[in-house]
Amino acid sequence: ARVQVFAGRYDEALTNASNALLLNPRNAMAFAVRGWALTKKREFLQAESALEDALAINNKNGLIHAYYAELLGAMYEQGLGALGTLERAMEASRFATALAPNTLEAHWARGYILEITGNREEAIQEYEAAIAINPNIAEIHLALGRTYSALEVLDKAEREYTLANTLNPADP
Repeated sequence: ARVQVFAGRYDEALTNASNALLLNPRNAMAFAVRGWALTKKREFLQAESALEDALAINNKNGLIHAYYAELLGAMYEQGLGALGTLERAMEASRFATALAPNTLEAHWARGYILEITGNREEAIQEYEAAIAINPNIAEIHLALGRTYSALEVLDKAEREYTLANTLNPADP
């Protein structure tokens, strides 16, 4: 399911995460990946429920905190969530990188939160750390390109957008 989220195949990821939960209803990572896929589909209430279930089972897992940070950031950007949503997103992204410093998702989520809070130079460092772990995720290249573009570093933005297009030419 996790690989399917990376590939943008969210419905398939949801099916596989649900199948994992049928086998083990206390599988924190199955709840977490389910929540991550739902976040990508902008189904925030269901995503939050799944991620809170994951955290209730295992609050020491950095990937779960990364997915939760991304959810909270997306909710903040959409004008949803309770007061303090952005602060909770920042805290979750810090937990993610502290608990799972060698994971792509932790750096990606931290970069995203730094980007939406205007800390673009730091966001670039986090996105580049994620890309160093796996350079084949188009969505991270898009995020890095977006961040470079906001800083008006257009040659690097163009390079990242081109890489994203090369990795996933079917995505408009």
